[in-house]
Amino acid sequence: MTEPPGGRRGGLPWGPRHVLFGVFAGAVVVLLMNLLLVGVVEVAGAELQTRDVGDMFETAGEIAGYASERLAAAATGEDAPDPPTLRADQTTIALGLATTLALNVLLVGVVAVVTRNELGALANRLGLTGFNVLELWRPGVAVAGCYVMVVAYATIVNALDIEALQPESTVGIEIVRERLSLVLAGIAVIAVAPLAEEVFYRGLIFGGLQRWGFWPAALISGAVFSGVHLDPGSLIPFFIIGVTLAWLFWRRGNLWESVAFHVLFNAVSFSILVATEA
Repeated sequence: MTEPPGGRRGGLPWGPRHVLFGVFAGAVVVLLMNLLLVGVVEVAGAELQTRDVGDMFETAGEIAGYASERLAAAATGEDAPDPPTLRADQTTIALGLATTLALNVLLVGVVAVVTRNELGALANRLGLTGFNVLELWRPGVAVAGCYVMVVAYATIVNALDIEALQPESTVGIEIVRERLSLVLAGIAVIAVAPLAEEVFYRGLIFGGLQRWGFWPAALISGAVFSGVHLDPGSLIPFFIIGVTLAWLFWRRGNLWESVAFHVLFNAVSFSILVATEA
């Protein structure tokens, strides 16, 4: 059987120029989808708030500040101020998750357009046309190793009391309050995002930079993958995970192992979140 050309046994027919165009196009798609989300939220009459105000102390501070404003308004005869929004708007969360699902599909489309491949040809190029369950042991071992790394990192950061570098879940605990939000989040996190993100970050970016060598391609794609999660505490762990995902793809030229890692890692993280917050 002919080996897929995605890893060290060969190269992909796109390069740094395609990566540059793809990243730019991806950024434009993200911006447009976010603008669309803001517009839909306004039309729906929802609050553009997907996270709670904070812990009990921050909530108490908001309430105290609102009470002071009401007293001041009453004393001067002014209209009472609007109460603060303390909890995330579930309608906005559901709309945001639906937008995320659409965004992931569009990112795969971006890769197909930039590399000038139909979806079937793209899947073949990335080794996504065959999957061997017996090969799952490698992604499984890699997931276990990365979880040990994340726990060790969090322990060290907590011991050093570096609050800015403490990793947080990129999926808010607010999703557990509504079944629709929970279902949409599960589909996005476990089923759709792993495949779409691997096609974009490993297939396009890492694959397109492979001609520079494994380490430059892995480090750059890992840095981009880590940075887009927009969590300072996750920069280092997700960077290491991104490099690990690149290695899984590179060693056999088959993106399925990277996808399997991503699915397993996200599934465990999502299950822990639901179990601890439900």
